[in-house]
Amino acid sequence: MSRGLEPDEWLMSQVASDRRDCLAPLVRRYASPLLTFIRRMVGSEHRSEELFQDVFMAVWTKRRQYQYPRPFRPWLFAIAANQCKAAFRSARPPAALLDENFPTTPSAAGPTPVEAAVRSETATLVAKAVAELPAQQRSVVVLRMWNSLSYAEIGQIVGVSEETARSHMSHGLKALRKVLELRLREE
Repeated sequence: MSRGLEPDEWLMSQVASDRRDCLAPLVRRYASPLLTFIRRMVGSEHRSEELFQDVFMAVWTKRRQYQYPRPFRPWLFAIAANQCKAAFRSARPPAALLDENFPTTPSAAGPTPVEAAVRSETATLVAKAVAELPAQQRSVVVLRMWNSLSYAEIGQIVGVSEETARSHMSHGLKALRKVLELRLREE
């Protein structure tokens, strides 16, 4: 097999056996989804890049704790969620939970300037509302909406049952709806 085609779990089992070269394909595979998750959790592009590095440093440090064929993605995102929680506990109060340099919506080809402005304003409003959710609800909402993980995977990542993950999602969406309706009425 060519490097990069191997399953995540096999690569991680090799990393657990001290094969440092097998970590690089995992870093490449998860760079975008993991950075997106961390950015949405901490709201800062610079801090999210630092935490991304911390996550993969923790993967290397904890490599022998990985048990093949345990699913790798939930294990990785659990490490990332724990790194974000640790950053919240040790961090100075954030000046802003949304980094203005971080694009809140994917660029789309062809929208009119008005459509682009509305999309950007709406995405910023949603991102700010998500940033205000309690950490557990924010984790579940971000993992479900932006990373498309199942509730079972999310439960493994945040350390709760699948049912509790569903409950956090429901409460998070209700809170988002309430905040967004209030803000839209204000405008």
